Amino acid sequence: MAGCQVRTEVDITVEDDGSGKVEVGVGLDAEAVAELPDLDRNGVSDAADLGVLVRTDDLRATGWDIGAPSADSDGYTWIRATKPFGTPEEAAAVLNELTGANGPLRDWSLSREHSFGKTTYDFAGTADLSGGIEAFGDEGLAAALDGEPLGEDATAIEQRYGAPLSDMLTLKIRASLPGSSTKTWSPTLNGAPVTLKADSTVYNTPLLALAATAALAVVALIAVATIRLLRSRQS
Repeated sequence: MAGCQVRTEVDITVEDDGSGKVEVGVGLDAEAVAELPDLDRNGVSDAADLGVLVRTDDLRATGWDIGAPSADSDGYTWIRATKPFGTPEEAAAVLNELTGANGPLRDWSLSREHSFGKTTYDFAGTADLSGGIEAFGDEGLAAALDGEPLGEDATAIEQRYGAPLSDMLTLKIRASLPGSSTKTWSPTLNGAPVTLKADSTVYNTPLLALAATAALAVVALIAVATIRLLRSRQS
């Protein structure tokens, strides 16, 4: 069972006007899917069982759109949740819903600033997985699982599968900013905190071209005026 793999991907996409969306995907490989209980009793563990197992009512109530689990061409069965945001401030609020404002994914910020002829975007956050997988749980979840954030001690899970959780669980975070700027981070479970930073600049080419043309016109007018002045003095 050392081949059992679960991937989590967080994608932040920002549009020119500062709106965008946050998408979270969790993918299970064939070995991980086989570990799911056969809830529909059809003789196999599959995407349908994952759809029944994952409760999404609370997520939907807070504006998340949850897709049905499906097998992808990469060999993983994915379930994805998406939530839009209208402003950079809303983006930080949506991202804080991932693990809580003080959770392992925190310190989110997104800004959009205008200056003459350009717009700059700055994205930042922190991915701190140093607390292990237990850091993704909370008191409510632990209470529902007999005091264990995962329902079982992490060491016992590693012993059963013959591999550390850091080899079985991976996280990837991507930020796509206007201007074709995409940056990816892959923090490691139990590893050192990772600072997430990305920025981009989008130039208003027509405005800058107009400004350059206007500047050239001013220079040309000054040159013509100077030549006329010199000629008048010579005559």
